[in-house]
Amino acid sequence: MTANYPPFAVFPDLNCILRTPSGAEYRGKLRQHPSTEVDGEHWYEGYLRAEHKDHVTADTTLKDRFNRDGLRPEYFHADSNVEPLRVKLNRIPTAKRTDKNADTLVGEVWNHEGLWTVVASPSVSESLHLAGNVVPSRHELAYGGSRIKQYQPQAAAAGSEVIEDAPPAARKSRAAGKPASRPA
Repeated sequence: MTANYPPFAVFPDLNCILRTPSGAEYRGKLRQHPSTEVDGEHWYEGYLRAEHKDHVTADTTLKDRFNRDGLRPEYFHADSNVEPLRVKLNRIPTAKRTDKNADTLVGEVWNHEGLWTVVASPSVSESLHLAGNVVPSRHELAYGGSRIKQYQPQAAAAGSEVIEDAPPAARKSRAAGKPASRPA
């Protein structure tokens, strides 16, 4: 069912679904808070829970360690206040806004695999409040031991050559009178 939605989807009732590129799926409920900087704007926060048992177990272990020690991995940025499975979506600061990103919300999610960045914006669909994408955090990408580094989106390099594939080889025709096999 969730494959029909973008990787990050928030519904009008503020229930949300988050799918990481690695396949982990989470659900949760967000709370909407008024912005302290700009009247009429909002930011969102909430906690997520995994849908699959293996992910629940791994995330519970992560939360227990965090609650016991309060430590974050050393490669997280110094100002990080991220907590396991807590998502906070804030608007891009007013000083960095352009016409293209004025409505964009950005946040981080820390699960048992690593640190993910969520980028979302208001949806044009009536059935979705916000829609967005989930990618590995830039701090995760800089960390050599990252388990999620391979999920980095591949950007098209400017000026790169397009190499066309050779056309597929022609198939040999079946012998006349021999029935074709049918798939089971």
